[in-house]
Amino acid sequence: MFFANLKAWFQKRLPPVQQMAAVYGVIVLVIFGWTIYWYFWKLPSWLYFMTVGELVTAYAYALPVNILESLLLFSLPLALTLFFPQRWFREQFVAQGTAFTILAALVLTKYLSVITELQALPPGLNWMFPLTVVGILLIVFLVGRIKILCKILEEIANRAVIFLYVFLPLSALALIVVFIRNL
Repeated sequence: MFFANLKAWFQKRLPPVQQMAAVYGVIVLVIFGWTIYWYFWKLPSWLYFMTVGELVTAYAYALPVNILESLLLFSLPLALTLFFPQRWFREQFVAQGTAFTILAALVLTKYLSVITELQALPPGLNWMFPLTVVGILLIVFLVGRIKILCKILEEIANRAVIFLYVFLPLSALALIVVFIRNL
């Protein structure tokens, strides 16, 4: 009885699978695209000392990490749909979820570059991070109220679903390669 009620509550709170796939497609596009960018950035120097098999293996090791990162990032907009009122986030999930994930990815990338540069946490992080989270949530809330912006973000998300068909099977293959190499 408890699990049936819990399942019904989740089904009522979570958006439809097509909408979740659209937002996850944007996340996959951003995270896997970032990995491809850095892979090709380092590729010319790697060509001097790595074989083709080692180059493919290096990329294969990055893909399972990308899956974990994308699932972690995807859990954030899903958590918003669970904890905020339905009319705030679930009704415009594709547009607001896309805006949220793009903004969150940009902020996390910026924090990562600052941390890498300083080799420490940035000064003022204890007040900057909550302020950034509130700013992102405010922007995402406002995005849901601007119809043209919602339409643009929904179109981007609906087109990004195609990346799920490419990168998820490629990641499964990479995971098999990683398991075989580590046996």
